[in-house]
Amino acid sequence: MRVTYITKEDVVERVTETARRAGLTFDEFMADGLADRLTDGDCRDDWLIYRDFLIDQ
Repeated sequence: MRVTYITKEDVVERVTETARRAGLTFDEFMADGLADRLTDGDCRDDWLIYRDFLIDQ
């Protein structure tokens, strides 16, 4: 079995790109995620996967 670790920079880069494709900045992505206002499916997926990590940072 192979274990792959992702860094904080990897996560921020990923969600920043997802947000950009949806017309959002990273800060808007975070604000909309915290307010449960994300409507783009990819943004919601990334938020659900990475929110605990992003909030803790």
